[in-house]
Amino acid sequence: MPRQQTEVSVGPDAQTRTVNEPFIGRLPKAFIVAAFVNFIVGASFGGWMAVQPSAGAVLGQVHGEINPFGWLTMLIYGMTYAVLSIAAGLRPPKPWVGWLQLIGAQLGVIGVVVGLLLLSKPLLWSGLVLQFVAPVLFLANILSAVVSRRKVGAVRKSTPDLSLHPLSLLRRGGAYQATDRVGQRGTDVSAMLLLAGTAWMLVRSVTSPGTLPEQMTGALFLLYYGWIAGTIFAVALHMFPRFLGTGVSARGSLVAQLVWGVAVVVGVLGLVWSPPVAGVASRLLGLPFLWFGASYLWMLSRRRVNGQPSLPIPVVSRGLWWAAWVFCLVLGAFLIGGLSPFTLVAFHLLFLGFGTNLVYGIGYTLFPYVLHRREPPRPVAAVQAAGAIIGSLLMVVAFASIHWAASQLSFVLLAVGGTLAALSAVAFLLMWLTSRRAV
Repeated sequence: MPRQQTEVSVGPDAQTRTVNEPFIGRLPKAFIVAAFVNFIVGASFGGWMAVQPSAGAVLGQVHGEINPFGWLTMLIYGMTYAVLSIAAGLRPPKPWVGWLQLIGAQLGVIGVVVGLLLLSKPLLWSGLVLQFVAPVLFLANILSAVVSRRKVGAVRKSTPDLSLHPLSLLRRGGAYQATDRVGQRGTDVSAMLLLAGTAWMLVRSVTSPGTLPEQMTGALFLLYYGWIAGTIFAVALHMFPRFLGTGVSARGSLVAQLVWGVAVVVGVLGLVWSPPVAGVASRLLGLPFLWFGASYLWMLSRRRVNGQPSLPIPVVSRGLWWAAWVFCLVLGAFLIGGLSPFTLVAFHLLFLGFGTNLVYGIGYTLFPYVLHRREPPRPVAAVQAAGAIIGSLLMVVAFASIHWAASQLSFVLLAVGGTLAALSAVAFLLMWLTSRRAV
C-alpha cells in the first residue's frame, strides 16, 4: 500500500516540502491536551489558595496531586509517544493500549482528587491503583513498539520514511552519541523510579489506610526528584544539544547523573530511617541541579559551533529556557544551602519555575510539528511567556518570604503570581487549540 504523502512546513520562513507523514496519531495530542487541562485546573486551585489561604488545608493536597501526575507526567507520556514515533520510528502495534493508559492515568488523577475532597478511602485507593497501572501500560506499549520494529527489520514495510521530517534531527546518534547514552540511562532509571514510587504509594495506602499521599514522603521523593527531575535531566541531554547546536560534557553529565541517583536512593533511605541522612541527601541532590542549570545556561549563551542542522528556535523559546534553567540553578543552590526539598519554595521552583517554563519553551519549538499547527503570533507568545515567567518568580519569592518571615506583601505576591501562572496556562492551551493547521 503506498505511503500517504503530506505537506509539512519546516519552519515559519522555510519552504514547504513533501515528506512521508510519520505515525503520530491522536494519542500523543490527547495526552498533551489532557496535561494542559489538568495544569489549568491545578493552577486554578493554586490561585484559589493564593487568594484564600484558609482553603489550603484541603486544596493543597489536590494541587499537589495534579501537578506531578495530571500535568508533568501526562505531558511526558504524550511527548514520549510523539517524539519516539518521529525520531525513532516507533509505532506501538496495539494503539488501544495507549488509549487505555490515557484513560487509566486520567481516572487515576480524578480518583485521588475526588477521594481527597470527599475523604473517600475507596476512591483514593482506586486512584492510586490506576496511577500504578498507567506507567506499567506505558512501558509495555513502548517495549512492544521496540519489539515490533525489530521484527520488521530490514523490510520495514510499515515504517514511514522519516528522513525528510524536521524532527528527524532528534534521532539518536551522530555528534551526540555520548550524551544520548547518558540520557537514555536516565530515562530508563527514571521510569523505574516512577513504578517504584506509585507502587509504594499503593502499598502504603493499603497497609496504612489513614495515611494521606502527602505523608508518604519517601514515595513522593522518588516521584518528584527521581521520576520528574530525572526525566527532565535525561530528555534535556537528548534535545538541547540539538536545539542549541553545541554539546554538553558527557562525562560531567554522567557524574551529575550518578550523584542524582545516589542522592535519590540515600534520600529515600534517610526519609524512612534517618532524617539527618535525608538532610545530607537533599544537599547532595542540589549538585546535579546546579550542574545542569549552569551547563545549559552556558550553552544558551554560546552561538552554534558545530554546524549541525537544527530546527528553527523561536526567540520566545530561548527566553523561557533561560528562565527555566535559572530556576533550576536557584533550586540547586537552595538545596545545597539546606532548604528542604519538601518546602513550597522547592516544589514551585521544580514544577513551576523549572519544569513548566521549560515545557512552554519546548512547546513553542516542537508543537508546530507534533500538533501540525501554525506558530502563534509572536507578540501573543511573548506576552504568554512573560506572564509565565513573572508568575513563577512572584510565587517563588512569595513562598520564600512566607517560609522565612510571612508578611501581607507575601500573600499579595502569591495572589498575583498564582493568577498570572493560571492565566498563562490557559493562554498557552488556547493559542494552540485555536491556531490554524499547518499546510
